[in-house]
Amino acid sequence: MPVIPTHKAAQQSDFGIFLKEISPALSQETIVHAHRDDYYIFGMVDSGNCRINIDFKEYLLSGGKMMCIQPGQIHHVVKSSDIEAFLLFVDSVFVDPSDKHIIAEYALSPVPFQVNDMQQSELKQIFNIIARRIGNPENEDSKRIIQNLACASIGIITEAVRNTIRQQPKNRRHIEITLAFKELLAKEHPINKSPSHYASLLHISSVYLNEVIKNITGESTSKYIQNELILRAKRMLVHTTLNIQEIALDLGFDDYAYFSRLFTKITGMNPTSYRKKYLE
Repeated sequence: MPVIPTHKAAQQSDFGIFLKEISPALSQETIVHAHRDDYYIFGMVDSGNCRINIDFKEYLLSGGKMMCIQPGQIHHVVKSSDIEAFLLFVDSVFVDPSDKHIIAEYALSPVPFQVNDMQQSELKQIFNIIARRIGNPENEDSKRIIQNLACASIGIITEAVRNTIRQQPKNRRHIEITLAFKELLAKEHPINKSPSHYASLLHISSVYLNEVIKNITGESTSKYIQNELILRAKRMLVHTTLNIQEIALDLGFDDYAYFSRLFTKITGMNPTSYRKKYLE
């Protein structure tokens, strides 16, 4: 059964950090097939623009804009035009827990975010140093320096992310509960479809959980769970050869006809048509 390809940090670097510079002047091949990684990606566009697809949503990036992609998110480049950009790939062991937390909060409502002129200049300098260091014969000192430079760049990036988050002030307790709920949801297979299940695990009432999720995401708890189910369904439809009934069972639906109706209601097309659209 074909699966979504996963790129691993160990296959790219023996010390968990690597960097790619994208430019019309360079003959590097852009990865356009959908895949996921076991590391973080921090992408900064210097000039030009590109469209990327992350978990079946498209985002437009132009000069001075950045995106963070977390481990496990399915993504690919849809189209790029005269783009000059840097992509920093970092094994999660080198991402500070506080920075992971900021990135997870950003991922609740992910949008391309702006880095100011100073941040962009600093990041370009760091990225260029990393590129030179990686391009030269490696030694233990160089590896340590590259790792420290990568940590410094993540600090600058999360500084920009915090500025984006501050523009959308939210209740801190609500954010922490939403992140905990999202983490529980990500770990379950199949997903439990009952909001009360998660409310119980979080030691709060179902009514309060619903209030929290709606405040942070704009959706009810049930709708958020439903959206996660549909996202998993999309992944299996596009990246596996499982039939509709097998996908429904894997997602915890005993009645695959009900699953098909739900999928059609949410996406506007039935599972078979959705699969055909993405595989054409």
